Amino acid sequence: MISEASPGALPAAEAASASISAVTAQEQHCTLIGPFPQIYRGQDIVQRLKALQVQGDLREIEMQGQMRYWVFLPPLHSRREAFSKLRELQAQGIDSYVIPKGTLADGISFGIFSERARAELLVAELSSKGIGARFREEPQTYLERWIVLKPGAVEHLATEFWQQLGEEYPELDRRQNLCSEVAG
Repeated sequence: MISEASPGALPAAEAASASISAVTAQEQHCTLIGPFPQIYRGQDIVQRLKALQVQGDLREIEMQGQMRYWVFLPPLHSRREAFSKLRELQAQGIDSYVIPKGTLADGISFGIFSERARAELLVAELSSKGIGARFREEPQTYLERWIVLKPGAVEHLATEFWQQLGEEYPELDRRQNLCSEVAG
């Protein structure tokens, strides 16, 4: 049976529709062109896009690099205690240093490794000497310059534009990414 909605129900329906639109907007894909080691090259292409009436923004985007593994002793109660422990470790011939700042400040670092197996091996070696070291994953990040095009902007660019761009800058990549991840 079809019935008329009460006037009070309409704002809730409009709010639900707006909420769905917001989620959809966040999940849209932007086109990225890059990376640009030299900023002037990115600026050149942004100007060329602007001449074609396409808005492109040159941005520095944080990229995920390889995972690293940090072997450490958790922070001690004071800096004095940390240096006392450091002297004890170094007297045993164990390469280490006091962590000066961050969430592990006043802890002891035994090194950062690119391979998990090496970190686990060091933790085991230290454990056999009665040292309760731990390790944690540290994602390595770095910044790259990319031109970000909003959803739908690519449709305004002719195939010839992409061909010419590929000939002039063969090292460039074009990829899709969630716009919410590259918001600037």
